[in-house]
Formats: sequence, C-alpha cells, structure tokens
Amino acid sequence: MSRGFVLFIVAAAAASAQAADSACYSALLDASNAVGGTAWSACSPQYSADLVKYLTYRNCAIFTEQDAATCDSMIANYSKCGLKAAKLLKADNTFDDAAFKATTLQNKCSADAKFIAGYPTCVKSTMKYLNFLRLFNCLVNGKSSVMSQKNIEMSQKKTN
Repeated sequence: MSRGFVLFIVAAAAASAQAADSACYSALLDASNAVGGTAWSACSPQYSADLVKYLTYRNCAIFTEQDAATCDSMIANYSKCGLKAAKLLKADNTFDDAAFKATTLQNKCSADAKFIAGYPTCVKSTMKYLNFLRLFNCLVNGKSSVMSQKNIEMSQKKTN
C-alpha cells in the first residue's frame, strides 16, 4: 500500500511539473499563431515582395543565427507592421515587452524558470529588426527550451 502511495505522489509531482511547462508552451504556441495571423492579415499585402524574398532565401528558412542580420533586415518592415497590428510595438518603434508578457502570453510564462532564463537572450537576438518569427522560434525551440521532452515527442508524432 505505501509503495503504491509513493508512486502516486511521484506521478502527481511529475504531472504537476509537466502541466506548468505545458501552460507556458501552450501560451507560446497560441501567441505565435495569434501574432502571426494578425501580422499576415494586416501586413502581407503591402510587404509580399519582402516575404517572398525572405521565404525563398535558403538560410532564412532555417532561422540560422549567423545570417540573422541578412534575413531579419529583409522582413524588418513586415515585422514592424505585424507587431504594430498585434499591439506589441511601442510609440518609439521598439518591442513592447510588458504587453507581450501580460496580454499576449497572459502571464502564463511569468513563473516558468526556463522561460525566465531564456527570454532576455531570445529578445536580444531577435528584436533588433523586430523579427517576431525568430522570437517565437527561439522561445519554443531554442535558447529558453520551454518545450519539454514530452511536447517535443508529441510534436514529432503529429508531423510523422
């Protein structure tokens, strides 16, 4: 009986940890879809040539850091327009960090240690040209590693 109880406690603790991870991960995915959709609707007509150039340039498709200056500058106007449409651009044309965390993510990542640790690096490496596409990529897959092993496995199953 006590062995079963211990296993129950361990399972509950693991589920609790995964749930916290999943809340931030889900918020990031929802935010990525919302911001991306808003940007696409509002900005793709006037910046379609920039987007085509960006999407067809081989090194941009894989979000390589070493080519970030080239790729990010290709869609800087689209990115600025997209963040403005999503209400994530301050009056001085900089990324509105507070609005992103409070409204876009609904504070669901404010207690996530991995997010907190990785967020400054992701913002610093992506916001010179306001590239929210790479910001989300960094937060979900990159330096902050918010994506748990379970979420990685689930994503791989969906694509296979």
